[in-house]
Amino acid sequence: MSVSVALLFLELFTLVTMINISFCIANSNVACIDSERQALLKLKQDLNDPSNRLASWNIGDGDCCAWDGVVCNNFTGHVLQLNLGNPDPNYGTVSKLVGKINPSLVDLTHLIHLDLSGNDFHGIQIPKYLGSLKNLRYLNLSRAKFAGVIPYQLGNLSNLQYLDLSENYESQVESFSWLSGLSLLEHLDLSDADLSKATDWLLVTNSLSSLKVLKLSYCELHHFPPSSSANFSSLKTLDLSKNQFNNSLFQFSSWVFGLHNLVFFDLSGNQFQGKIPNGLGNLTFLRHLDLSYNEFNSAIPGWLSKLNDIEFLSLQHNSLLGTISSMGLENLTSIKTLDLSLNYDLAGKIPTSFVRLFTSFEELSIFRSLDKSTWAI
Repeated sequence: MSVSVALLFLELFTLVTMINISFCIANSNVACIDSERQALLKLKQDLNDPSNRLASWNIGDGDCCAWDGVVCNNFTGHVLQLNLGNPDPNYGTVSKLVGKINPSLVDLTHLIHLDLSGNDFHGIQIPKYLGSLKNLRYLNLSRAKFAGVIPYQLGNLSNLQYLDLSENYESQVESFSWLSGLSLLEHLDLSDADLSKATDWLLVTNSLSSLKVLKLSYCELHHFPPSSSANFSSLKTLDLSKNQFNNSLFQFSSWVFGLHNLVFFDLSGNQFQGKIPNGLGNLTFLRHLDLSYNEFNSAIPGWLSKLNDIEFLSLQHNSLLGTISSMGLENLTSIKTLDLSLNYDLAGKIPTSFVRLFTSFEELSIFRSLDKSTWAI
């Protein structure tokens, strides 16, 4: 290659690089779209903001991309995220946004992330028009005082990966059929919603193959529908606590014991009776297992020794029988919290091997007994 040709290539490369740099600089400070700015201003008009969280949302400031809680695309100026969750970790009243959600929200057609959690929407129904925000991947409406039937239109959000509608204490779900279209859903939390009429909850959630987190605590569930297998094998967290199941834990063994990737499993506060199923011993990746406040009346099962990664184990307030056996405890080398309290028929000494295990840890965690004098070494 001649020197002149080489210089030509060098000049072309420099020119292209400068054009690219100029393009990036020119677009890095693109202001938001005017129609979307107007939509946000209308949204603010319908909200009472006692702590002035939306003070930057000013009609005189044309760039809504610089407003608190708003995230835009640097190149197009479209609003991508609206982070208006209550910033107070205790969800204090002062920092709540209060009022209603203006329908202008649907003009944010590029929105992928919407967080309105911890605010106060005065018991209104979750707006049906949220189902038209079809680019949404993240939707958090938890603890926001919504009420009524959760609208099936949310099932139109086919790109949704995260859905949290928990702790809206007067919300209801009559059928899970609308969830069947959310094939990309990874996180679903409907805790505290009334699901007593939603008999298809297991059938539908079992079809969501991407699901990793399922939380249905305090949902007034009474019965496990039959299911032959678990299709949501990617599930890592399952919380079914504080329901009122009227059947044995064995009755859903055909699917739950196939969830081999489970890390967190909470069945506390139900009415399970009889023997603690051996199938739980197949869930060898468990780090958190809570079976407290049930009516199990068996001995401490020996399969506990298989749970090498378990960090939290609670069998509190059951009717466990017999004596404490080292067979189920001695191999729990990762344990941080163990609660066997309020089992009135459980007796015997703490196994010496288990005591040595605990004393070898700098962080000695909870080991509570009903009567420590009867559990002496």
